[in-house]
Parts: sequence; C-alpha cells; structure tokens
Amino acid sequence: MPNKIEKDYTNRQQSNLNLLNSKFQERLGYLGIYSQRNHQQFFNNLSPIEQQKLLEEFKAEYYEILTNYFSEETKINSEIDRFVEKAFFVNLPLDKVVEIHIELIEDLGRELKFKGLHSDFLSDYRLTLIDVITHLGEMYRSVISKNCAVYHR
Repeated sequence: MPNKIEKDYTNRQQSNLNLLNSKFQERLGYLGIYSQRNHQQFFNNLSPIEQQKLLEEFKAEYYEILTNYFSEETKINSEIDRFVEKAFFVNLPLDKVVEIHIELIEDLGRELKFKGLHSDFLSDYRLTLIDVITHLGEMYRSVISKNCAVYHR
C-alpha cells in the first residue's frame, strides 16, 4: 500500500507530465503541423537532382536572411520563420543549414577580399546561423509523436 509521500510524489509527477504535455501541444501548434508533413517529400527521400534544386532554393532564401539579418526592418523574423517552416516540412537536416551558411559566408568573404575589403565582420553572422538552427531545432524537438513516453506515463 503506497504511503502519503509516494502518493504525493506520484501526483506531482503526473501533474508535471500533464503540464509538459500541454506545453508541447501549445507550442506554436507544431504537433498539428507535424501531421501535415509528407514523408515522400522529405529531403532524404528526394532524388539527388531534386535535393540539389531544393538546396539551391534554400541557399537563395538563406542569402536573403543573411543580407537582411542586421537591418532595422522587422521582417527578418518572418523570413526566418518561412525558411524554418519550409526546412521543417522537408525534414532538412541541420547539417545542411550549416553547410549553406558556411558556403555563403565563404563566398561573401571571397567577394569582399576580391574587392579589397575586410571580411572580419562576417563572423558576426554566426548569430544568424544560431538563430535559424535554434528555431529549426526547437520545431524538430517540439514535434513529439503520440508514441513518445511522455504521452503514455
């Protein structure tokens, strides 16, 4: 027969799990978004040609994010949101985002060097990468299927 301490612990644990579940369900509706993803359209399920085309699209969008990241305009958040949502729907691996970032920064560095300008400030654009990866990582993390142990405890 459980004692009062065990009951309190069990109740507190159940309460914490219920709170965690509700937070997951609230978080920007990611659980609902998850069910809308088409696994056939996932990056790893595409042909190499389709993957390359998609990466070029992501590269163009990310370039826009980079060039606008430090501007005073507030539309950068919506640009990041669109990029991240698109990446989420195709299940783009995070390492591909890093590759795109590095490639664009290296291209910009070469261009600045060619023009005789310093490229030291490009390291500040790590913030862009951190922002995008954090947002995308949070979306991936927040998508928890009904099979997750959190839902069954």
